[in-house]
Amino acid sequence: MTRALLQQLLFFFLPFVAFFVYLLIRQRNPLAFEHWERSIPPLAIAGLVLVVAALVYTGAVAPRATGVYQPPSYQDGTVTPGRFE
Repeated sequence: MTRALLQQLLFFFLPFVAFFVYLLIRQRNPLAFEHWERSIPPLAIAGLVLVVAALVYTGAVAPRATGVYQPPSYQDGTVTPGRFE
């Protein structure tokens, strides 16, 4: 769960990081607010679009298990993990 949340946060902040690098390349101060004030809404929208696209892609290509699910069980002193049969 933590990995999935961190991945989505990475996709959201990717446009902000790219704009930061762009400001560095253009030799402007990336920590000055005047360079960011008009760019924040489009960057946030781009980040949200990336997050939605990543969620849709993950949902489309995620492996699907078929068959009957056998839950975990305790046999002969060991726990047998759940599985699909």
